[in-house]
Amino acid sequence: MASTGVAAVADQVAAEIVESRVVKELRPAMTSRVFLRQAVGGFSTVVSFPLWGDPGAAAAPADDLSEITSTALSDTETSVTAAGIGFRVDITDLAKATTSTDLYSEAGRMVGAALAEKWETDLAALMDDFSNVTTAASTLTGVDVLAAVSALEQRDIPGPFYGYFDPKQTGELRVEIATTAAQYQSGGRDADKVKPFGVDGYWGAYMGLPIFQTSLVVTTSSLVGGAVLNGEDALGFYEIIGAHVETQRDASYKAMEFVGYHVYGFKEISDTRGQTVKSAA
Repeated sequence: MASTGVAAVADQVAAEIVESRVVKELRPAMTSRVFLRQAVGGFSTVVSFPLWGDPGAAAAPADDLSEITSTALSDTETSVTAAGIGFRVDITDLAKATTSTDLYSEAGRMVGAALAEKWETDLAALMDDFSNVTTAASTLTGVDVLAAVSALEQRDIPGPFYGYFDPKQTGELRVEIATTAAQYQSGGRDADKVKPFGVDGYWGAYMGLPIFQTSLVVTTSSLVGGAVLNGEDALGFYEIIGAHVETQRDASYKAMEFVGYHVYGFKEISDTRGQTVKSAA
């Protein structure tokens, strides 16, 4: 129901300020966009990702008078469907009036965080789906990470490569660095890998591999399933309506509604361009 009256307008203005803060927070929380291909869509909830096949090597003509024959190019397509997700929190007038904290600001942040968590949950589920797998003997080591990178290279997959791991996996990499090279002294070469973890999801670069981490990585059969993948060709997304939080005053309910909405979809574009990396949970 639309806001009416001076008090409602005042509340709406306050909520709009919260909205502007929340919307700014949503995008950095979804860091994984950096290694995803974004689909360009039209007036449809379904679009396709084209992917060219390998045309092979060039060949020498029989002689100077021979025509260079045309090679037919092949491509594969995979479709992605976008669907909406939502989250809503209502702050009643009584709750707002009897609470010392800024409930509007807190509610807005929680709605935004819920949208970001759903996005990351959907993405993390894809990391465990690549058919090519590197499995650590127990905990994750640098040798395992490099083996995954090498596996991509042996399939002629070009870079850039990115890592996407569970915090347990990145924690094991920290331990290995600290115990083998003692690089965690203040200001040391790898000191950035023990800085407080922020909302951007970026853990750091390990042996040249940019790594993102999330606790939403899938665990199957007591194995955590992260991945090393090619940027923009392994996974993609289609977004019709970006993540945002809106407010609506409901006078009859005596509350301010905080509503989050996002319309998107994820898809594995190429199975060979990703390498699942499993280690003990």
